[in-house]
Amino acid sequence: MNAESILYQHLEMIDNEIKSIFEKRMFPKPLYDMMKYHLGWLDENLRPIEQYRGKRFRPTLCLLTYNALSGVYDKALPAAAALELIHNFSLIHDDIEDMDEERRHKPTVWKLWGVPHAINVGDGMHVMANLAALNLRDRNVTESKIVDVLAILNNTVIELCEGQYLDMDFEGRTDVTPEMYIDMISRKTAALIEASTHIGAILATNDESTIKHFRAFGRKIGIAFQIVDDILGIWQDAKKTGKPHASDIKNKKKTLPVLYAFEKASKEDRETLIEIYEKESSSEEDIKKVLHILEKVNAQTYSRRIADKYEKEAISHLEKTGINNEAMEKLKILADFLIYRTY
Repeated sequence: MNAESILYQHLEMIDNEIKSIFEKRMFPKPLYDMMKYHLGWLDENLRPIEQYRGKRFRPTLCLLTYNALSGVYDKALPAAAALELIHNFSLIHDDIEDMDEERRHKPTVWKLWGVPHAINVGDGMHVMANLAALNLRDRNVTESKIVDVLAILNNTVIELCEGQYLDMDFEGRTDVTPEMYIDMISRKTAALIEASTHIGAILATNDESTIKHFRAFGRKIGIAFQIVDDILGIWQDAKKTGKPHASDIKNKKKTLPVLYAFEKASKEDRETLIEIYEKESSSEEDIKKVLHILEKVNAQTYSRRIADKYEKEAISHLEKTGINNEAMEKLKILADFLIYRTY
């Protein structure tokens, strides 16, 4: 069994849960159709289509965590839907803030319908996430557990906002350290992945040690995931990632490979980096220069090594639970996939 088949096994389960929430919201139709477009269910003309919908790996992590502890999926489905909606509302806003025109090989919401509509679509999807979580009531989940889930989700959203602020703030600075970067991605990316495994665990058990280990697994694998994303954002073929080539360099993102280059480059190369990153916009020639400097200091190799370190720490937390079953094996397969993926 490979990671793609595991994700595919859970995709329809997750999407059907999300669709059940949309069935209750019919007017105004274009608002919800724009959400469905972003989720991959409709094309640019808002007609049904079969296409790549994203990995849905955050809700899958939630479902597998719950399944590893309970043997079933039922009570975790509303929470899994909520996690996916939070992820996607953040992407809609992220595309606006970065002015990215493509995601998942298609135009972003703001590019098609404008920034005001995209902001509204993202805001609406955020609220839909909380409504999805409230459907836990229909699964006989206790009120106290539902409050716990909502608290985790909303604390996670504010962490996402903190991380996004730091990410944007770092763009105009040349004093960012790798430690500052790890703190930033712990909020912007790892927080929601941690929430996925944390929620899956608290819905299935009251054992604090078990919950702690699943939560730590999510945080560590989330950090590793973002580092790999940074690697792909610089070196991977745009046809595979669905994002513009070297967009992170163009947007002056202070990702781990770039920060490593700032630390390890020669005095002359570091001055070149500072000059480029202080410009209002970067040319194709500037991007080529940055890529050349990154290659000279082996920034990709270094970043891959750090991602591997966090993955090993993540897996160690799974092993400390002492649980051995099919769902746990699937979690390990997914963790490995997240680190060695090419998209």
